[in-house]
Amino acid sequence: MSKHNISQEEEIELGSLFKIIGRGFSNLFNAVGKLFKGILHYLILFLIFLRNNALKLSLAVLVGAAFGLYLDLTKPQLYSSTMIVEPNFKSALQLYQNIDFYHELVKQKDSILLAQTFNIPVNEAAKLKGFYIEPIKNENEKFVFFDDFIEDVDTTTVRSIDIKEFKKSFSNYDYKYHQIKVTSLNNSIFKKLNRPIINSIESNPYFNYQKSINNQNLLQNEKVLVKSLQEVDTLRRIYNEVLITVAKKAELGTSITLAEGSKKTDELELFNESLRLNRELVENNKEKAESSEILNIVSDFSKIGKKESSLIKKMTIVLGIGMGLLMLSFILLRQLNRFLLKY
Repeated sequence: MSKHNISQEEEIELGSLFKIIGRGFSNLFNAVGKLFKGILHYLILFLIFLRNNALKLSLAVLVGAAFGLYLDLTKPQLYSSTMIVEPNFKSALQLYQNIDFYHELVKQKDSILLAQTFNIPVNEAAKLKGFYIEPIKNENEKFVFFDDFIEDVDTTTVRSIDIKEFKKSFSNYDYKYHQIKVTSLNNSIFKKLNRPIINSIESNPYFNYQKSINNQNLLQNEKVLVKSLQEVDTLRRIYNEVLITVAKKAELGTSITLAEGSKKTDELELFNESLRLNRELVENNKEKAESSEILNIVSDFSKIGKKESSLIKKMTIVLGIGMGLLMLSFILLRQLNRFLLKY
């Protein structure tokens, strides 16, 4: 076969390939065009539908909003207050269970048991409308918790731990701070609820035992650190006295130069040890202050609650949108019925 024939065959194959590619692009552009035309077509149909039914939909929204406004103006004003706490000794789970129990009493309208629980009159207990609790989430706490965890396990275990999986296992109870919210029709009741909520946790024998053991350990650790610090200070004082005595003899030479270097190293080690013990003592005192109570109160309930006002919870908005959607559903069902009859 001549080279000329081979060249012609290659040109024919390339031409066919380009035609196939061209048809592919043409089909792709046609499909995209049809897609946009379809979207535009249904958008226009939707706009036509809205135009034809605008009066009905508008009236439905106005009627619903008017009725919702009436309900908003006539319903009693709801107040709320929040308290921020820091649970110790893994008492967060018990705290969540207690708050859920109080909320369940409100839902069941058991004013008598609520009054007994919080030591308040029954008429005030009847005005309580909800108890809620949630963690104050801070992503940095997950990394701190992970660092503390890997310090307590061996190297082999650390290698098999995935931090992403560890973060997923981090529950709401593991956060440091939690916010308790109470809603009521009485805006001056919140201060009366503070102490009963705290006492429900602090009266637990298990947490009291954990607190007692922790306080003993911290106190013992403090005694050891203070005694060690005193001994290091004594060594430093004796060491300095020895250095002064040696310096007075004024014995100079190479061997003395090396000895001075060694003395400086020993003195620096004692100084660093003193700093380390001081840091540990500060951390111990800090931990003792933070764990002095089972439930630390960061921010207490306010004396007067604030008015609850949420745009989403406003009946004016809810009923207005609801009536509009109800009318829209009614119109669509009518048109579907007509289509089925014609079909």
